[in-house]
Amino acid sequence: MDVAKDLALTDLLCTRDFPAEHGRTEFALGGPGYYMTELGPGSWPSRDDLYAHEAALVLRFDERWGKAERWGSVTLQERGLRGEDIPEPWAEFGTRADDLRTWSATGTGRWVNLAVSDRDPEAEPALLLMVTEIDPP
Repeated sequence: MDVAKDLALTDLLCTRDFPAEHGRTEFALGGPGYYMTELGPGSWPSRDDLYAHEAALVLRFDERWGKAERWGSVTLQERGLRGEDIPEPWAEFGTRADDLRTWSATGTGRWVNLAVSDRDPEAEPALLLMVTEIDPP
């Protein structure tokens, strides 16, 4: 649960070229215009630890880029069900988490997004990071 390590990874993904094809890179899942990865230890000692780590990252991101825009992914799902085309990686990110936080990473032209993926009660919760140049829908 190393906040400094996750901040360094975020910085790297904000400056690194995006892959031309969808697939796994050495740091994250990526594709044209985005990276997506899980932060933290992979298996959290408790949900409280996961949410504390998320809160620490939110605080650091807010200090860097201002208060996050916060929105629920239910909106994305409803719009998709109505036939609206939700661009990737937003469609995938929105299916994995209910509550999304989004920052415009000043000077990079990219969006930094953070969410807890805890919808599936049988799966381990995860802290998701997405860095993208694709504007939020």
